[in-house]
Amino acid sequence: MIRILFIDDDPQAQKTLSMVLQEDYTVVSALTAAEGLDVLEKTDPDVVLLDINLPDRSGLDVLDEILQRPAAPATIMLTAYGEVEFVKRAIQAGAYDYLLKPYVLEQLEGTIRRAVENIALRRAYIPSADPQVMGKLIGESRVLKELKSLIGRFAAADSPVLIQGESGTGKELVARALHGLSPRKEGTFQAINCGAIPETLVEAEMFGSEKGAYTGATTRAGCFERADGGTILLDEIGELPLKAQVTLLRVLEFKELYRVGGTKAISLNLRVLSATNRDLKQEVEEGRFREDLYYRINVLFLSVPPLRSRDEDVSLLCAYFLQQQRQSNLRIHPQGLEKLLNHSWPGNIRELRNVIERAAVLSDGTEIQARDIQFS
Repeated sequence: MIRILFIDDDPQAQKTLSMVLQEDYTVVSALTAAEGLDVLEKTDPDVVLLDINLPDRSGLDVLDEILQRPAAPATIMLTAYGEVEFVKRAIQAGAYDYLLKPYVLEQLEGTIRRAVENIALRRAYIPSADPQVMGKLIGESRVLKELKSLIGRFAAADSPVLIQGESGTGKELVARALHGLSPRKEGTFQAINCGAIPETLVEAEMFGSEKGAYTGATTRAGCFERADGGTILLDEIGELPLKAQVTLLRVLEFKELYRVGGTKAISLNLRVLSATNRDLKQEVEEGRFREDLYYRINVLFLSVPPLRSRDEDVSLLCAYFLQQQRQSNLRIHPQGLEKLLNHSWPGNIRELRNVIERAAVLSDGTEIQARDIQFS
């Protein structure tokens, strides 16, 4: 039976959880950090539920000690709403997930279930620096090296990641790198563009549908089900209608979904990545994006730099695009390169790729001149 260590100084919470979980789990209680660490040594639990505020020590300090153990148990942090920033630090340090108090028992059970399902996966995981996975993130600039370093650190976690960046900066490439370096790399990677689906069909595309749920509906799995065991990317999540945001929040918190028109709960085990070119914090302030959903998807954060901040990467990207077009024999005249470097690149890497493809066609076949480089 799965062993759970519950470290929390609330005796009533201890009693309630032991009663609710006793059929499926063995729950051992501890009211202080010192007691919890002592019990940890004696019982070797599979999962730890850890309150961030303990009477004798910070839950973050306890987490550090837990993670120093070989084959450390999956640790789920429990915290009040105003302490989300502390939890983000815990997730970055290696905590499995977090729950906001007062939590719903069904939500807690879903989080525990997924942590248990991933125990073997996490313990067998060996961090990788596979150059093929990062291979499409072209560049050696300082800002890109910093991004790659964060990708490597975040890949091992199972927590949600928010990827923010202007259009054309390569947010999906970042998401694919996170998946490719993660314990879920053998699973499916599913990407859904939240802004490209009619509002009436968003929930059916994401969560699936049952026959008869609406005119023309068939029984089918949505993107979340198809990504089960792997990773899903919610691209342009800032475009998601408010009604769909409510449903998505419940799916993320309870780790289960209901198909549109369905009555059966479908358990999920996947990692959720989100991407946006919007300032979601501002969207929250202006009432277009739910604050609770924002905190749920923004546990870990990656900012993808615009091309204008990566001048030293432009020539490397040009060489890469020419190689893709089988035009690696072409060189760019110094005046042509200067023209590229002086451009502001509102369309970022996507724009650069199009400019180089056009310039290769306009060139004399041996060298790209400044006149061959045209911006639309």
